[in-house]
Amino acid sequence: MDRVAVPELEDYPWFPVPLRDALTGFLRVSAEVLGLSELAAPLVLDAMRFVDTPRLVDLCSGGGGPVIELGRRLERDYHRRVEVVLTDLYPNVPAFERAERELPGRLTGVRASTDATRVPTSLTGVRTIFNAFHHLPPAVAEAVLVDARDQRQPILTFEIVERSPQGALAVLSTPLAVAAFMPFVRPRSAAALALTYGVPVVPAAVLWDGFASCMRAYSVPELQAMAERLGTPDYRFRVERRRVPGRPLFVTSIIGCPTR
Repeated sequence: MDRVAVPELEDYPWFPVPLRDALTGFLRVSAEVLGLSELAAPLVLDAMRFVDTPRLVDLCSGGGGPVIELGRRLERDYHRRVEVVLTDLYPNVPAFERAERELPGRLTGVRASTDATRVPTSLTGVRTIFNAFHHLPPAVAEAVLVDARDQRQPILTFEIVERSPQGALAVLSTPLAVAAFMPFVRPRSAAALALTYGVPVVPAAVLWDGFASCMRAYSVPELQAMAERLGTPDYRFRVERRRVPGRPLFVTSIIGCPTR
């Protein structure tokens, strides 16, 4: 099955902010439920140790995503001091403010629009992308990796969606997941609740974007070809597919790090 650039609603600047915030908030809660931070923690920790930094620079953060729980886990389970920076092309400021209250003094949300292909040189640290790499067309995805390589910053991407019949079938359950998880999305929005349980606009949007995500997800061979093409003698990329502990769920990653 070839990759198809099916449009995702939240990619467009005209998409209403309340709906965008509801979608990104749902994605954050669902990623926490699925245990994505548990799988990511040891991989991110290795990169932090290699370049000797406490800072995580999360790209395409949406509503905050798994990086917040990842920061907690690194502190709690690995006794690692962490500084988290949230960035996005369309910053969800209310969600960033809430995240800052969750990790006071250890998390900052960048209010300005941040292009993941041209990250400010002041934002050094281990870069992470959770469930957003598939949004990027091939040229943009490569530019994101090249920017990390050229600035010699580690980068780790984590993708739950996959381009397969099984992935498409899993998307069919997302309207039920929206109904179950939306009450736990913070900050709580009366508009989001009304558009979930009154007029089911949010479940419909999540269903569409979930299907589009499956069609846009990069396969392991495609990522491996990208990694081989962009790697240099002093910066290497590798691709991994791992199972989330205790769950019937696989996560595909591309991991880049300086070699010295």
